[in-house]
Amino acid sequence: MSAGGRCYQIIKEPLSGDIVNEYEEDWREYKRIRNMFFLVFVTYVPVSFAVGVVSAKLLGTFTPGFVVAGLWMILFLFNGIRLNTWRCPHCGEWFSGTWWYNLGFLARRCVHCGLPKYGNNPAAVR
Repeated sequence: MSAGGRCYQIIKEPLSGDIVNEYEEDWREYKRIRNMFFLVFVTYVPVSFAVGVVSAKLLGTFTPGFVVAGLWMILFLFNGIRLNTWRCPHCGEWFSGTWWYNLGFLARRCVHCGLPKYGNNPAAVR
């Protein structure tokens, strides 16, 4: 109850006429994972190089640069696995592949149920 003694109910149903994307939150998560994958990929060389140069000037050794490069590779591997094993919001299977092949971020639709990438209409499934 609120201070005025009235009870308020939170309405979760969409208003009439609104188009609701059932999978919007799932696709937002997919885009976040995909963007993180590309960010880690693009920044690997500049970050490793910068840490190596700075550590060589300040410490006289490239070891911190190699450590950062190794950790960045592990981060790249982790994000790649997350991207390739992301689950389809419609069928719950891996969106882009099976255990023996994987299309990765190049998949245009779910290889299991056919949901188009960024699609929100379950009726469009083959």
